[in-house]
Amino acid sequence: MNFRIFGATAAAVIGFATLAPAQAPGKFVQVELENTIKTKKAKVGDKVKAKALGDAVLINGPRIATGDEFLGQIQSVEPNSVAISFDQVTVKGKKTPLPLSIRAAMMPTASPSEREGVVAEAGAVIGVPGVTLHVDDTPQHASKFESSGKDLQLKQGLLLMLGTPEPAPAP
Repeated sequence: MNFRIFGATAAAVIGFATLAPAQAPGKFVQVELENTIKTKKAKVGDKVKAKALGDAVLINGPRIATGDEFLGQIQSVEPNSVAISFDQVTVKGKKTPLPLSIRAAMMPTASPSEREGVVAEAGAVIGVPGVTLHVDDTPQHASKFESSGKDLQLKQGLLLMLGTPEPAPAP
């Protein structure tokens, strides 16, 4: 499944959330990571917070407004990898269970050469050299970031595309 990024600018990447009108139920919402995750210090069960960057209506989910908070947790951590799942959204002060997996990521400070002509697809990580993303569509929905280096750090401000887990194909 591909997500087209409009143009080669960071502002265009924010367009992730505009791929489907907010009024039509969709599968994706763009969020911004609110806390830095360092694999040197992270532990399984640590909370991960993100906020919505635009309005969205998710299939079988609530209407999301800009600024609504998503809560997840670290499912596994090693020196060069971390698996994260998101399970809850707070809308108008009400916490609602909502399983979401991370589909793609981008640092808004990515250089023009890192963004030029980029097609973001499931598993894309833009502007974080040496880091890959393995999307998890299982019921655990814990997508895993892996670094080719020793330690992995996901910085506050990282843009994430969250999506509803894909149902298993019918036999």
